[in-house]
Amino acid sequence: MITCKDVSDTASDYLDGPTTLLQRFSLRLHLIMCVKCRRYMRQLKLASGLAKKITVPFEPSDEEIEFLVQKLRALT
Repeated sequence: MITCKDVSDTASDYLDGPTTLLQRFSLRLHLIMCVKCRRYMRQLKLASGLAKKITVPFEPSDEEIEFLVQKLRALT
C-alpha cells in the first residue's frame, strides 16, 4: 500500500505519462481511502490544466534574456 508521501512524489508522473498497472491500481486504491490525497490530485489536475492554457505573448530575444540575467545577477 502506498502512503500519502508516495502519492505526492508520483502524482505528476501519474498525470503526465504512462504508468504501470500496479502503480495506477495502488494510487487509485489510496485515493479511495484518503480524502486529502483526492483533494491534492484535484488541485494538481486543475493547476496542470491552467498552466497548459497560459501562452507567452512573445519569444524573448537572446539579447533580452542576457539583459535579464545580468539584472538578476546584480541583485545577488
